[in-house]
Amino acid sequence: MAPAPLTVLYDADCGFCRFCVARLLDWDVRARLRPVAIQSAEGQALLAGIPVGERLRSAHVVDAAGRIHSGGTAVSVIADELPAGAPVAWLAGRLPAPTELAYRWVADHRTGLSRLVPGALKRGAQARIDRRAAVR
Repeated sequence: MAPAPLTVLYDADCGFCRFCVARLLDWDVRARLRPVAIQSAEGQALLAGIPVGERLRSAHVVDAAGRIHSGGTAVSVIADELPAGAPVAWLAGRLPAPTELAYRWVADHRTGLSRLVPGALKRGAQARIDRRAAVR
C-alpha cells in the first residue's frame, strides 16, 4: 500500500471528533488518510509550528509536502482525496469563509454534538481509527 498523502490530526479526547474521523475513514476506501491523535508524540511533532493553545482548537491535515491545513481549510484538502469528494472540495475551496464559519460552529459545539452520538458508535469509531493506524 502506498503511503497516505494526508495525515489527519484529531482530538483523541473528543468523542465527536473520533466519530467524524472514523466516518472519513469509512469513506476513504483507498486508504489515503492516516489518523493521528493531536495529543500523541507524532501529533505534537507535526504541529510544532502551531502554538500549543491552538492545536486542539481544530482538526489539522498535513499533506505530503508537509503543509498544514487547519479547520475549514482542511475540508477541501480532505474531500479532494475521497471518492466522489470532488464536489465538496470544489465548494469548500470556492467558499472558504462560509466553510470556515460552518467548521468553527461545529468545532465550538463539539461537546454538545458528542452527546448526540451514542457511546457504542464512539467506541466503534475508536476501534476503526485503531485498525487504520495499525495498517501503517
